[in-house]
Amino acid sequence: MAAHLRLAVTADLHWGLRKSGDDATALLVEFLRVEPPDVLVIAGDIGSGSHFGSALALFDSLACVKALVPGNHDIWVEEADGRGDSLQVYREYLPRLAAEHGFHYLDQKPLLFPDAGLGLVGSINWYDYSWALDLLKAHVSDWEERLRNKRFIRGRHNDARFVRWPLDDTQFTQQVANAFANQLRAALDQTEQVVAITHHPPFQGLSFPRPLQPPTVDGLLWEAFSGNRLLEEILARHQDRIPFAFCGHTHRERENQLGPIHGFNIGGDYHFKRLLLLDWPGGTVEPRIFREP
Repeated sequence: MAAHLRLAVTADLHWGLRKSGDDATALLVEFLRVEPPDVLVIAGDIGSGSHFGSALALFDSLACVKALVPGNHDIWVEEADGRGDSLQVYREYLPRLAAEHGFHYLDQKPLLFPDAGLGLVGSINWYDYSWALDLLKAHVSDWEERLRNKRFIRGRHNDARFVRWPLDDTQFTQQVANAFANQLRAALDQTEQVVAITHHPPFQGLSFPRPLQPPTVDGLLWEAFSGNRLLEEILARHQDRIPFAFCGHTHRERENQLGPIHGFNIGGDYHFKRLLLLDWPGGTVEPRIFREP
């Protein structure tokens, strides 16, 4: 009989950004101390700016297995940042901090639970505009410039200001999707089933809900900057062995399917936090919401 596991999955803590959000995170941490899971997973956007390490320190006393994937905010850098560029932060700085606080960095290696017949495979995931490219070409005359500069009708995506690296979005998407595929194959060689953990949504049904009215420029751009078809295809090829997928990023609570894969966008926001509790192998998922009264 497979071992029983209780997994707690959260995302978008944005520690250090807003007092209301930090207060909500403190409530989440206290809940986990009182009712510790077997495994805690954080699906990105963990700390605001330089607060990644201090966010992880909140969980230092939690006696369970801990794992994470970073989010786009976690790899933001300033000019002449002492940590390096965004690629160095992603590949070197964040994994080092994660290890110092007892977190498994899923972007570099899957996490396996042989007695439970389960593995966790994770990625920051990224975007190559493929979810909205055809519609952008059809509806937005200056689509190329808007994608290049991440310029909305209102404002600009902060990734354009703070993600600094010798790559473009398509190249990084290809890299992280390939890494995810390799890790997924390695995990499935050693275990029966895998839960996917990403920051950017792993399939389109977990991204921003599409409005019923005709598409807007900003709506299409947000969709373009939220995910990619490549990782969807990777998941679909192994769908019979991936019962669950969890993500964050959009701050929109969503539940959807990719074939038999049951997907959850955790849906925490700047002023409140959500936690999903997965009972394995039972398969029930129970939400908890934390906010100051």
